[in-house]
Amino acid sequence: MIRHTTPRRSVAARALPSDEPPQRRSRLRRGGPRTPLPLLPLIAVAAGVGIAYVNQTAHATSASYHETELTAHQDQLRAQDRQLRDELARLESSERIVAAAQRFGMRPSNQWAYVASLPVEVIPPIGAQETGDTTNTAVQRLLAELGGDFGPSTGR
Repeated sequence: MIRHTTPRRSVAARALPSDEPPQRRSRLRRGGPRTPLPLLPLIAVAAGVGIAYVNQTAHATSASYHETELTAHQDQLRAQDRQLRDELARLESSERIVAAAQRFGMRPSNQWAYVASLPVEVIPPIGAQETGDTTNTAVQRLLAELGGDFGPSTGR
């Protein structure tokens, strides 16, 4: 019987590097891979700080966008305010009012006319008809008519 044998390597030959892939020894563990328990709180704190940083950055970006939007709206309102003030000044100008009056057929007067208004007494005071006294005020006359004389004496 012929046996095919492969040459055996010596211990020294096995220590030398060869082109063969190294054989792996299988390691068996019970309970799966272990996490380092003391590092879990540190990992949780780092994750919390990262989430807080991202949240603050997003909030700052949103606030910056909102500020830019409000500034643009304020500039637009200022431009509209200037435009309305100019329009109001044009509408209030005396030249425009005179031109509009002439379009409606009104003509400027050749001479100035002044109206003096003097206070005219329409209804004579209640007590003045009988006594001829017009110095009483309206409150004094009302009180005198109601029966209480709080004003200057009228000689009754």
